[in-house]
Amino acid sequence: MLRTLFLSCLALVLCTAANAAHHKTVSKSKSFKEFSEQFCAAKRDAQHIFVVPVSVFTEGSVKCDDGESKLRTTEPKDDPGHMVFNVDPPAGSKNSFDCDGKADTNMTTVAINCLPVSKEAASHQKN
Repeated sequence: MLRTLFLSCLALVLCTAANAAHHKTVSKSKSFKEFSEQFCAAKRDAQHIFVVPVSVFTEGSVKCDDGESKLRTTEPKDDPGHMVFNVDPPAGSKNSFDCDGKADTNMTTVAINCLPVSKEAASHQKN
């Protein structure tokens, strides 16, 4: 019985380690300062979801050790009443995030989905 328990625990540890590279992290911030700290501290080898106030995007950019990521919003002409939120990676960076989110125009909070630049679809990568 002890051996079975040990093997079950070992299997759990190995499965957890194998899935660590696919781990998603979700964080919530209440200000640009808090978002910047979380964004800059996030490991660049995993997906992240940041829940942030829409006002974060009025700041223009986030400056981290890997460079300056541009913050931008657009209202697509083919989808009025919605805003698209982007965090564009620093030019030429191979170790940063590319982030996208969408919300109704009057939302005050948005979830930004961030993917490591190296994991983007080839058609979306910038040359």
